[in-house]
Amino acid sequence: MKRNHYIISLLTLASALCACKDDYLDVRKIDANISVEQLYSNYPYAQSALWNIYSYLPDGFANLNMEAATDNAESTSVDATSQTFNLGIWNQYTNPDASWNNNFEGIRNANLFLKNKGTIDIAYIKNGVVGVDSSNYFNARDNVKYMEGEALFLKAFFYFELVKRYGGVPLLDEPLDPADASTWKNVQRSTLDESLKYIVSLCDKSAAIIPANLTASWYDDGRVRHGAVRALKARVLLYGASPLYKANGSTITWAQAASAANEVIQLAKYSLDASYAKIFSKDNAGTAELIFYRRYGAMNWIEKNNFPIVFENSNGQSVTPSQNFVDAFEVLEKDGAGTVTGSVPFNWSNPAHTGNPYQNRDPRLAATVITNNSMFNSTTIETFYGGNSGLPKLNATKTGYYLSKWSNPALNLVTNTTSDHNWIYFRYAEVLLNYAEAMFNAYGAESDPGSFGMTALQAINQVRNRSGMPPLTAAQLNQAAIERERNVELSFENHRFWDVRRWNKATDYFKAPLNRVDITKNGSGSTATFTYSVKKLEDRAFDGKMNWYPIPQAEVNKTGWAQNTGW
Repeated sequence: MKRNHYIISLLTLASALCACKDDYLDVRKIDANISVEQLYSNYPYAQSALWNIYSYLPDGFANLNMEAATDNAESTSVDATSQTFNLGIWNQYTNPDASWNNNFEGIRNANLFLKNKGTIDIAYIKNGVVGVDSSNYFNARDNVKYMEGEALFLKAFFYFELVKRYGGVPLLDEPLDPADASTWKNVQRSTLDESLKYIVSLCDKSAAIIPANLTASWYDDGRVRHGAVRALKARVLLYGASPLYKANGSTITWAQAASAANEVIQLAKYSLDASYAKIFSKDNAGTAELIFYRRYGAMNWIEKNNFPIVFENSNGQSVTPSQNFVDAFEVLEKDGAGTVTGSVPFNWSNPAHTGNPYQNRDPRLAATVITNNSMFNSTTIETFYGGNSGLPKLNATKTGYYLSKWSNPALNLVTNTTSDHNWIYFRYAEVLLNYAEAMFNAYGAESDPGSFGMTALQAINQVRNRSGMPPLTAAQLNQAAIERERNVELSFENHRFWDVRRWNKATDYFKAPLNRVDITKNGSGSTATFTYSVKKLEDRAFDGKMNWYPIPQAEVNKTGWAQNTGW
């Protein structure tokens, strides 16, 4: 496990250095006076160089606030980066999600590794073999091979982070320095279609190197495995088949996206965890649902940011779910014996719904959102006006809700207890939903012409069934149902911001007013009741050009590229 801890420490180091954009390879070269040639020819150093590439992966928890740049949430802090998006005051000069340099630095380091992988020297391990036990040498030989697959995957990952923001980007096989303008002067952007297919080719190369049946004990948790490579490819193809991408030149089809998702399913290595809530708990690393994730270790700043303000040391930096989001959770219908017979959309015009709006809802609501008068950390949370966590208290939720997903409710912020946290990049439920969407758009609800063994309807109902939701019928499965299911299942996991864009529906979802709930307490004690009414919290700005980010103006200046349309 020592190697796994080292990966984690490098990720931690990179997070600490990210504010000043230091390159860890340069730091090592300066501190230890190691040349590039020495770095890659030396086996332990080459491993360190590979671990460093992981450090450029997105910092999921640090970017959790970006959910508040969607219709799902609002940030309590007026200084949050999401506010810049909601006001529409970002551009090619100022973009709070400025990931261009980070991703190209990651690509550069992946290219450095790939260029120098042939110089890694493990002969000393072979020469040191005593007796007939050559396992250390064979492990090292395999490790060098698998590290190439990891570098290819990470390069593909970074490229997709760029493509979903900027569209077509320059495709580089040489380790060009993003800070060196002279090396970029004649580099040209590729088309969106070329960029997507390049990422797919990197995934295919990686999948051919990292075997599906890899069980080596020395290949520690946290490293890329075959399933992660397949999951990335499936996501890329899903995006490529989506309306925004098709309108901008993608030739990828829904059938290709369905086939790629099926490749992950057919690995038979992943399954839905019995508990939806467990996936986001401190114990989630042990579930078979996780495909690729990042370990953060013991911390409590997520809880300090998002706990209701009734808890001492909660700092009021909350990302709070909106009423728009809460309304997406269906209401369970039950017979006289309490058996679930179906589900219907929540309706504020239905007195049976509005009398107790959080009763009989999709169970994923309670696992994601802290609602008024619910229990959290052995405390009744009051978000009504004048309640212990409601307005007009300083830093209270603006929406009437708090986020429970990702937080450990058992932590004590006064005694500063901590717990492990793991950010999920890929999990099996997403793969099933990717498959369902692609199959539905390619073949309809109940057709399986490729004999994959599962229809779109069966895939989406697997996800619903895990949380106790009744199955959809073929007549109920449509694009709107797919969009709703993705949102309630994958919320606050960095999907909504991109899903709505790829559907080309951001001017509908993100430009609509963001709503809150206004709660009044009537009476006191055990007989108290509450009155709920929906109010507009704020208007949001979104223009069609914002489906894509503008290329940073500094890059346009040094390359002469045409700026993205509208910017």
